[in-house]
Amino acid sequence: MPSHLNPERPAPPKRRAPRRRPGPATPLTREHIVTTALALVDQAGLGALSMRRLGAALGVDPMAVYHHLPNKEALLDAIVEAVMADIDLTVDNPADPPEERILGAARAYRDAMLAHRNALPTLLGRGPVTPAAMRPVELLLSILRAAGLPAGYALAGMNTLAAAVRGAVGMAASAGTGPLQQGQLEAMVQALPPGQFPCLREELLCTGEFFDRDFEFGIRALARGLISQAPPPGAGTPTDPHPGTSGSS
Repeated sequence: MPSHLNPERPAPPKRRAPRRRPGPATPLTREHIVTTALALVDQAGLGALSMRRLGAALGVDPMAVYHHLPNKEALLDAIVEAVMADIDLTVDNPADPPEERILGAARAYRDAMLAHRNALPTLLGRGPVTPAAMRPVELLLSILRAAGLPAGYALAGMNTLAAAVRGAVGMAASAGTGPLQQGQLEAMVQALPPGQFPCLREELLCTGEFFDRDFEFGIRALARGLISQAPPPGAGTPTDPHPGTSGSS
């Protein structure tokens, strides 16, 4: 008698198919890992970046990440590379005057870092080390060389400009809420004794939008100063930007 017709012998339970762990929706590649890691940093800061959390966001075991990036140090270098890759190099027009080219490159660098301001500590602490991350560096060096600065001096100028841009982004990141409103500025002025702070009181009332007027003013001033250091043809090199390191007696 078939078992399903025998009331004394129940039918065996149906076997369930084994449950499979869902894989990532997107194939696991180095690019996908870095993009996801940078998105985590953008959303929650560097403190939220861990291999466990990254694996969860990717939908894989965290150990799978190590097949593409050997350690967290390599991941941080890749994040720097990703931020640098966001710099729009197409803004440069070699036909423009050097000052305009320098300003355009500085703006592009600033905009990329503002878009990933939570990654700023990593950029400050590590800097670009991979060829892909060095492309914006090469562009700015080429602009300064085209402006007449010789080898070594262009690098000093590039470092000066980069420091100014990173400082501007750092100020924006620490402020968080953007420029002060007129009422806030007036309150600050009222809190400063006129006899002790005459210049600061006047400047606060004249302040503008930092990322437009003030940023451009500072970068243009640096650019003009750097361009002025370019020697005329046949005039030798400008003053050593690294005094005391030549080793001459």
